[in-house]
Amino acid sequence: MYLKFKHKKITGILTVLPKNEVSFDDEIENYTFSTSQSIKLKTVMGYNKRRVVKEGTTVSDLCVFGLTYLFEKELLKRQDIDALILVTQSPDYFMPPTSHIIHGKLNLKQDMICMDINQGCSGYIVGLNQAFFLLEQEDINKVVLLNADILSTKVSKKDRNNNPIIGDAAAITIIEKDHADHTIFGAIKVDGKDADALIIPAGGFKMPSNKKT
Repeated sequence: MYLKFKHKKITGILTVLPKNEVSFDDEIENYTFSTSQSIKLKTVMGYNKRRVVKEGTTVSDLCVFGLTYLFEKELLKRQDIDALILVTQSPDYFMPPTSHIIHGKLNLKQDMICMDINQGCSGYIVGLNQAFFLLEQEDINKVVLLNADILSTKVSKKDRNNNPIIGDAAAITIIEKDHADHTIFGAIKVDGKDADALIIPAGGFKMPSNKKT
């Protein structure tokens, strides 16, 4: 599917990183592979360190921290936010949506839209397209897109395939209307047949978490 948008722009991006830093070498003994094999993996990845949240930190914590910083630095005004989109696969709760939790913590205005989107790798593009769609509305002039995950808390420390590449962070993107006549082109494709390659089987309603899972 090809998409085309006009009169929209990104006016700012802020990243929020946890303080805790973990190196690949510190965890190499967790994996049931030889040291030489693991070192080869590190070379292929191209990096050695990642950031992870401390215990108890949630996605809403990262987002509220970043937005509060923008408010305090007067880079963003609370009353100017007409829509809040959160893209995450590690929400604070099943319900209510974490975007609403963030809305409440920051005491944002009620006359706005909040929504959660469950997406991973393609989440930024999906969220950006949703922001563009919302900006087609006459009364929506500024959208805040939040992309945040803390998946390190879900991955086993012994999982050599996933643990080394999973870090935690949040990104805050401000998208708004633009009077310039620029065109933004996009394309989206979906293939749900290979969902098993990324699935976390337990924890949802189909297979609740238990001691075995």
